[in-house]
Amino acid sequence: MSGSEEDDVLPRFSKVFLSQTASESMAIPESFSEHLEDPLPQTAKLQGTGGGVWTVSFKKIRDRAYFTSGWSKFAEDHELKDGEFLTFVYDGSHTFEVSVFGLSGCKEIRAAVESVNLSDVDSDKKEEEEGDDDDPSFDAGEDDEVSQSADTVSNAEVVEGFSNLEVESNPCFTTTLKSRIYELLIPAKVVKKHKLKFGDRIKYIDGEGIMHGVKGKWTDDRIFFKGWNKICRRNRLKEHDTVHCEMLHIRKEVHSIKITVTRG
Repeated sequence: MSGSEEDDVLPRFSKVFLSQTASESMAIPESFSEHLEDPLPQTAKLQGTGGGVWTVSFKKIRDRAYFTSGWSKFAEDHELKDGEFLTFVYDGSHTFEVSVFGLSGCKEIRAAVESVNLSDVDSDKKEEEEGDDDDPSFDAGEDDEVSQSADTVSNAEVVEGFSNLEVESNPCFTTTLKSRIYELLIPAKVVKKHKLKFGDRIKYIDGEGIMHGVKGKWTDDRIFFKGWNKICRRNRLKEHDTVHCEMLHIRKEVHSIKITVTRG
């Protein structure tokens, strides 16, 4: 499944911004309620097109869901104006990817986060090209999976403020910085236990935004995703850091991996 096709299957809704009614809170359409958990989680994440992430309170008022505390900060940072059009794409696990369409009708990038400058872009590009040439039939043996483990990650380790229900409802595993930095290996026992499926691409979601990875498969059918080196560099991973990977899925098809780093 391509990235665009994957996005098409995710639930979404749209709103016209009106400061008189939506400057402090934003009401979720009642027709969208079927896609939300009951009871609602305490918080939700809003992923802007500029790469930033905002945490907002999620509350039900008179049987209708609202973004409350934190929404005004999102609206302010994105300089929302009356009549602008917003779309919200829900990933199934309390994160909404929000796009802003200005009064001209064009999608706009706002509240962009500053990119991390790599020390030597040309060198990194060369390394990545060399990494892509690695033989996918390479037998990693036990050593390559020894630093990865399947887990039910504790509430505090994933995202502060999220309910235990979210953690338990999504398969998780942990990994560390390895020599094969270009690939994120998905532990076979997690795939088998939860009967997971994967498309051709996946989203990596961390505190800085979203990146994409392309699927690969070794001869023993173990699945990995490329582009992991960008996440490692952006999060400045070190040898003793632990990466918690939460796999977000819809009907067992994984579309995103939410990443949280615990420093060693």
